[in-house]
Amino acid sequence: MTLNTVLTLCLTLLVLGSSTGIQARISDPVDGPFQLSARSPIDEAFESVTSGNNRQDAAVDWQNQMPEGFQAKRNASYPWATTTFDDREVWVGTISQGWCVWPIQNLDYPFYLSTYQSKYTGCSPQSVLTSNSHIYIYNFETGTRELVNEQTLTSGGERFKKALQPHDEMSFFSIMGLRAAGTYKDLVFFAGHHLHKDGEGWIRLLVFNARERSFLGYRDIRGDTTRRFKALKDAEGNTGFYTIIGAETGMTQNGNGPTVMLRWVGTPEAPFTGGNYRETLDGEGAGWDVVSVPRLNHRFGMIGDFIQFTHIDGSERLIMSSAAHPLLYDPETGERDSNRNESVMLLSDKMPVGGWTPDNPMGFQTIFSMDRYDPDEKGRWGAKWGTASIHNNALYFGTYHQGTQAGHSHFKIADKKRYKQLTETRQKEQLFLQNQWRASSVFRIPLKQLEEMASGITEPELLYGYERFKVANEEGDWESRPNKMGVKPLFGKAGMGNPGNIYSWTSLSKDGRLFWGFFDAFSGVHDLLAEADSSRLLLYPGFSIPVPFWEYFRDTSPTHSLYNWVKAEMSNDGMLDEFVAGGDLIFFDRDGNPNSLTSNGFGNPCVNGIRNAEELNGRVYFATSTWCNLSDRAGLEFYEFKPELIRP
Repeated sequence: MTLNTVLTLCLTLLVLGSSTGIQARISDPVDGPFQLSARSPIDEAFESVTSGNNRQDAAVDWQNQMPEGFQAKRNASYPWATTTFDDREVWVGTISQGWCVWPIQNLDYPFYLSTYQSKYTGCSPQSVLTSNSHIYIYNFETGTRELVNEQTLTSGGERFKKALQPHDEMSFFSIMGLRAAGTYKDLVFFAGHHLHKDGEGWIRLLVFNARERSFLGYRDIRGDTTRRFKALKDAEGNTGFYTIIGAETGMTQNGNGPTVMLRWVGTPEAPFTGGNYRETLDGEGAGWDVVSVPRLNHRFGMIGDFIQFTHIDGSERLIMSSAAHPLLYDPETGERDSNRNESVMLLSDKMPVGGWTPDNPMGFQTIFSMDRYDPDEKGRWGAKWGTASIHNNALYFGTYHQGTQAGHSHFKIADKKRYKQLTETRQKEQLFLQNQWRASSVFRIPLKQLEEMASGITEPELLYGYERFKVANEEGDWESRPNKMGVKPLFGKAGMGNPGNIYSWTSLSKDGRLFWGFFDAFSGVHDLLAEADSSRLLLYPGFSIPVPFWEYFRDTSPTHSLYNWVKAEMSNDGMLDEFVAGGDLIFFDRDGNPNSLTSNGFGNPCVNGIRNAEELNGRVYFATSTWCNLSDRAGLEFYEFKPELIRP
């Protein structure tokens, strides 16, 4: 045991218990300079994945009321949206059991194996679709956790209960995860996906008065997704509150949603009043103005992140990471729409005094694009830009790839004929999966060179990435081609040498360190392919049917093929000991060099990624995602960074 581990263990690890106290957990040492600060609560009494007796209720004290024959289940697996209030609280919006559908959706795991159970996870699509998203409030100083529901709110409880229900009697879904959160003065905003008919994407906006613990109401606006709410200050200190909604198909939307920046123009007493954005159920304003130029709309995909910084000329600007428009290629014909853009990084014009308004909208320019890096034209449009940060007067930005839903599925849309040619045998399909797979690449450019990068005079540094790509030619053969920047990665291969690190998920610059967190797509696959039982398919709670030869189908699945390929790649590179469950977190120091903080999810193998980072009272906390919902290692967690524990 290292000195660092001993010191960390001696800090006494804490997890949050009831809403009024804490419960110690000292059994599992934390990897790296961190202290475990909180975790999600038990929200279900679980008998088995095929049982009709499982009972979900986040308001029950299952710790002390677990029925005999049941076990604890923690469904709050992704801290999808976090925001801080009053420099002492973290408000968390969850998506339940996010991993349970990930292998089927993003690793081509067979749907008939989608019901599975192991010591660590019990998964079925039915359970995912009936699991509610929740909002929790954590205070790490007092060691308390609050569940936001109709009983705990001082007012608006009935309205909040209604806000979590389906849109109408014909709708199957309630809110499909709380995707974005933000704080403006005493108000906390959340946004959740809320599908309506015909695949039309809508966003349900919820607003709370955090100080009063009251719910002020909700409204539905048309839009596929939003990832951030931000309070932005102009050069004179005036503040406005903004979000950017964008076109996406990731939650089964049809991709026709708008991409626009919105500024909140409501009031604390009437948060959903006024504004010129009227794509609402009743055609009336919902408290938001469109404040971006028209050419952003219907040309660009979702904006994954937008960050404010002071440019070298003293102006306030935004960096925005835009995904390719989801309808860049026609899903029926495969024809490319020349009016829509691939994945790009955008730089806003100078923020005017008073902020952006309908009369003074936000303009922007493209400063970098995926087609300047990846030579695979038919597959690269599935690649997105992930997190971005300003650190030591430089812009850092990374890529984001949703497994087989990135290059693999997008290539099929763009060129069905060649896709069929490249996948006509099982051996060819396996090669196609490998060559279309992308781990996260990370780039850096000094702020003083942003305009040169925008004009193509200068390329950014490639910190982690691909020196060469495998690209299919017209004859259906694979060619090795250099990246289009013509540079070698400074610090190693994409994903830091681990092909599973496919998301640059979160980042934060603090005290000379730029923290950079990844998502590892294969953390839960170790368990899925070796331990999980998929021998029965759940049709509805309490009724399942056997799956004959399920082990054969598991072992011949694309998921298994990709897993073996990644294992072989890391073995060939001498990194087999890092092919383990657990997410990775690094930091770039003042000198710009990377340093590893943890490569195994802070010592918890259930952690598959570092989803969010928040700063409270000068201290940094990392919120994790997980592939586990069973065992005492399951559920999302928060870890505090302890710089004094960094080994020299």
